[in-house]
Amino acid sequence: MLDLAPIEQNIAKQALRSGEPLPDRIANSPELIEGLQLYITAFFDLDSERTHSFALTPIPWSCIDRYAVAYGFDEIQYEDLHYFLRRMDNAHLARLKQKQPKAGK
Repeated sequence: MLDLAPIEQNIAKQALRSGEPLPDRIANSPELIEGLQLYITAFFDLDSERTHSFALTPIPWSCIDRYAVAYGFDEIQYEDLHYFLRRMDNAHLARLKQKQPKAGK
């Protein structure tokens, strides 16, 4: 329970106090492989750089590049950052697209 985020810790404490089981999303939450925190943090930082004014848009390549330079990523981290961010961003955009109302309805 120590590795849970603050909100999930509160939910877990409330469940324990009330004798309820942990919610499934907490009990079966995925574990991030050590060393990958760097990339998920970058994703959340860079998610704010996009604009969805007219359509869902990916995080710009230039923002990813500037982030890597600003944080002094080495060549391998730089390549991994682009790879992991693009994969996370594509999945995130696909999820957002599914939530949008269908045209003509």
